[in-house]
Amino acid sequence: MNSPKSNRTSTRRSLFLRASVSTALLAMLASLPACAGKLVKETSAEPLVERPAPPPVDFPTWFGNPGRNFYGTGPWTDKPLEVVWDFKTEWSSGRLHKDPWAGSGWPGQPAVVGDRIYFGSAGARVYALNAKDGSVIWSYKTGDSAKSSPAVVGDRLVIGNLDNGVYCLNANDGTLIWKVKTGFETDSSPAIIDDRVYIGGEDGFYYCFNLADGAVIYKQPLAGSVEGGSTIVVGKIFVGTEAGDLYCLNQADGTVVWKARIGADSNSTPAVANGFVYTAAEDGIVRAFKQEDGTPVWTHKVEGGLNLKTEEKTGFWSSPIVYHGKVFLGSNNGYMYCLSAIDGQQVWAYLARAAIWGSSPVVEGRVIVGDKAGWIYALSAEDGKLISEIQVGENIDATPAVMNGRIYVGAFNGKFYCLK
Repeated sequence: MNSPKSNRTSTRRSLFLRASVSTALLAMLASLPACAGKLVKETSAEPLVERPAPPPVDFPTWFGNPGRNFYGTGPWTDKPLEVVWDFKTEWSSGRLHKDPWAGSGWPGQPAVVGDRIYFGSAGARVYALNAKDGSVIWSYKTGDSAKSSPAVVGDRLVIGNLDNGVYCLNANDGTLIWKVKTGFETDSSPAIIDDRVYIGGEDGFYYCFNLADGAVIYKQPLAGSVEGGSTIVVGKIFVGTEAGDLYCLNQADGTVVWKARIGADSNSTPAVANGFVYTAAEDGIVRAFKQEDGTPVWTHKVEGGLNLKTEEKTGFWSSPIVYHGKVFLGSNNGYMYCLSAIDGQQVWAYLARAAIWGSSPVVEGRVIVGDKAGWIYALSAEDGKLISEIQVGENIDATPAVMNGRIYVGAFNGKFYCLK
């Protein structure tokens, strides 16, 4: 992804759609922009029960941990959403864009560690802010836009960059520890496990670096570039590519365990839960595969998705979230979807005001959604009803982080926000 997608806001009004057991309402849902899930193979009808890792004290990386299954903490209040503070980032042009950029681009989820917020800026900086008031603790100038989400372990912060580099900074003061050049841009978000850094590159390789000095441990070629994050579970790495493939790699040496065909550009970070791998793609299809061998399980297509042969790509740029037996993700058609994790059937859908590019964390029963019209929505995970909404600016392409009932998110208007 060489530049942010264009701003395509919509004035469509919000509406609430919910599936029920009645035949009439099921027929009504069939006419909405989401189609029924399509089973590829029979699956057990037993309800899925997630086994997420125990909630950590911090939120140090994309989706909370390398397994990408921690989405944040409350508590929530009954009060309407409001801005606690905002912070203006610096603007900067880049190698591939002469016009200046600022704020947070896609996917851009911040890390929250202790009383600090860490995030990369489209204006070619990495920031550490005070979580209480948004004051700057330090900032570091990078070679180009930093749209990747940082990973923080101890005093090390690792983040990708559009200047074909992966940076490791001192999380305490922002000084450079090492920088490694890859063959092309790095939008993907790193994972750090046992002093190793795992990250996919847009040069068509999956990398493992030594956290201490950036030395390459392995460099696995893939058939296509990686823009989304990777998920690491029980010694296996799951990652999608723009060439339309889903890979399962051996964490130890990067060798391919299995490869499944998605069939379209997939920017999603795969979600792994209860023996299944869930992903989405720009063709507007959500897919589930068996975790052990990549066998297709079900598909669910929504309107607005286009295949790889078209110039304009819609569908999904967000990543699926699995919560209480359901899959949550927003689409470029402006709908926030809740699907059954068992068979892909739609449970409910909510129409926002514009396209949804960022992922939508589900925390203690609330779905936090941002759209390109600059609105943040809090929806009920149970039925999709609107709990609260607020407009903070424009172009919320990034993914919010939620900790202690506060929402931290950047926008492509040059600002970073804290809401509660």
